[in-house]
Amino acid sequence: MKNSSETGHILDLFFSPRRVAIIGLSRNAITSPVSVLTTLKNFGYTGDIFIINPNMETSTENGIYPSLDDLVESIDLAVIIVARDHVLDVLRACVRNGIRAAIVITQGFAEADEKGKQLQTELIALVRDNEIRVLGPNTIGVSNAFANFTSSFIEIHNEKTPVGIVSQSGLFLMGYNLINNEPAGFSMAADLGNAADISLVEVLDYYAEREEIRVIQCHVEGIDQGAAFVEAAARISQQTPIVMLKAGRSKQGQAAVVSHSGAAAGENEVYQAAFRKAGVITAKDAEELRMLSKALTTYALPKGRRVAIMSYSGGGAILAIDAIEDAGLSLARFADSTKAKIADLFPDWIGIDNPLDVWIPVSRDLQSSFPRILEAILDDDGVDAVICIYCSYTQPKYEAYDCTAHITKIAGKYPDKPIACWSYGIDIAGFTKAIEANGTAMVFPSLEAAAVTFAKLVQYRENRDRLSAPQVVSAKVIDGSTIDAVLKRAQLGANGYLFTEALEVLESCGLAVAPWRLAKTEDNLVEAAEGLTYPLCLKVVSDEIVHKSDSGGIRLGIKDQQGLVNGYRALYANILQHDPAAVINGVLVQEMASKGKEVMIGARRDSVFGACLILGTGGVYTEIFDDYTFRLPPVTEAEAVNMVEELHLAPLLKGVRGEAPCHIPSIVEALVKVSQLVTTYHEIAELDINPLIVDDRAAVVVDARIFLNGDN
Repeated sequence: MKNSSETGHILDLFFSPRRVAIIGLSRNAITSPVSVLTTLKNFGYTGDIFIINPNMETSTENGIYPSLDDLVESIDLAVIIVARDHVLDVLRACVRNGIRAAIVITQGFAEADEKGKQLQTELIALVRDNEIRVLGPNTIGVSNAFANFTSSFIEIHNEKTPVGIVSQSGLFLMGYNLINNEPAGFSMAADLGNAADISLVEVLDYYAEREEIRVIQCHVEGIDQGAAFVEAAARISQQTPIVMLKAGRSKQGQAAVVSHSGAAAGENEVYQAAFRKAGVITAKDAEELRMLSKALTTYALPKGRRVAIMSYSGGGAILAIDAIEDAGLSLARFADSTKAKIADLFPDWIGIDNPLDVWIPVSRDLQSSFPRILEAILDDDGVDAVICIYCSYTQPKYEAYDCTAHITKIAGKYPDKPIACWSYGIDIAGFTKAIEANGTAMVFPSLEAAAVTFAKLVQYRENRDRLSAPQVVSAKVIDGSTIDAVLKRAQLGANGYLFTEALEVLESCGLAVAPWRLAKTEDNLVEAAEGLTYPLCLKVVSDEIVHKSDSGGIRLGIKDQQGLVNGYRALYANILQHDPAAVINGVLVQEMASKGKEVMIGARRDSVFGACLILGTGGVYTEIFDDYTFRLPPVTEAEAVNMVEELHLAPLLKGVRGEAPCHIPSIVEALVKVSQLVTTYHEIAELDINPLIVDDRAAVVVDARIFLNGDN
């Protein structure tokens, strides 16, 4: 259970201050519409406001003072808008006067030039050494409808929608009344700005403690507390949904992030893996962020993916089918009893099925037929949600076709089965206002938006169930002593790239590796091959040659001893031609694996979130097909199974056109073991098993490499 709004949290000083000092407000800003003071007064704030500016005439009656030192009253929050060169002096004055909270609106810090970065470093040191917390810099601060408080200098809509926003841009605090010509869609908001002190995680935890907040909406450009974020978000998501928009997914976008807020954007795939692990709902753009947040405050979560379509238009129904399928939902099947309830409303030549075209009964008598049909559908145990398509014609001319009152009333009667509405006509805005007035249903801008929203609500339910269930990770089965010795030997040799050692490490994890030997020279080549079964392959062993095939460093399908010698010599000739200066440590002699499907298992250590596990299509097609799925380890067996299911390769792994299915449990086992390996050994910066060949009996590692951190 959440605590009451009286949490005693340090962030209460930011969101619900009783006495506020605005430092640096100019004389012109007192009456300007673009002003912290003007916006605050218009927002209905009733606390005490003090203006600090040495260039203005002192007026105790109007709360104007030359400095903080001249104030007698204690201050809960300082809002700082002075030039950047004076910000640190103002913060020192705040410390001197016992002010524990400050919002630094001023720009020009880490998001700007070298001087700005240095100023932000000094600001962080000041906060660390004193009892003061800072939001920003480069922020418009906070908004709290429950306290009628805002620090924004731009008009903000004051409403009590149970959504809390935390953002790295003031754009989202300005509200959807500016972006979408709608009310703001939130009651509390915080712009982190450069997040020099107050962090994303702190605001998430604060919102989670408040009864008024039922949905948390996030916009981030970069996260610098990866592990803390995942832990907090996973904990919070079990009770309060978090909807996330990650900006800077493209390479150009990532470059813009650095210049905009000083945040370092990580790779999008790693972020998505982190969001998945934390049970966060992701939005692809600002519009979807708004729709998802609104839906989570409007609807209960659908119990499943079975959707019914009730439509005035047959063409619209077909479009809805496409949207449902694309979103990963399914068409509900009506029970015979459901069909029987409404059969008398339709001509005999119309089949009553999903989707259901209701134009004929609606055109005859909407008032009696529409609610009867909709309730029959919602009563069906095989229906989890409904998409309702209707026309929005002008009133009162087409009053006979107005279904809005029925939708809102029936939606309230069946709160566990969401009704998503989509309309066509020339008065969509009017019908939308009527349907959404009671907060029981939503009108979507497209059928695709409705279907995707339903799908993500179901996904959140599944994520929540996963997070609340006991997380069972298989017991460790890796041979730590052998791995320790291999990694220590490699580190002592200052060797960041491991090839044969990588195979040793994977064998110590219990993975099956195609049998191999190391031949350091041609003289011991035949000896190394003894005990191995032909056909064999040869692979160059060199710290300087990572991509062996590109340099001619691989020979395959060697059938006998003479072929072995010839292949060895040809390999050396290729290498010397490709890179005459390359240092060759020997040649790997290895049995050719049996035919099967090829997958790759990889891991890379991200600077923000740590290790990320990767599964994809393997072999020479790895980079061509771009078929990957990602998770943050450690992963459970169930998560590993889901990774396999997500691959485009999955149908082939299961067997097609008479082919025997591959042994998928061996892929799952390999994923879990690699997950344990990279979770245990942080010195592994990157790991690549490619390919892992899987047949109908087992999975065998054919090639692998490991890169160690440079500081190990």
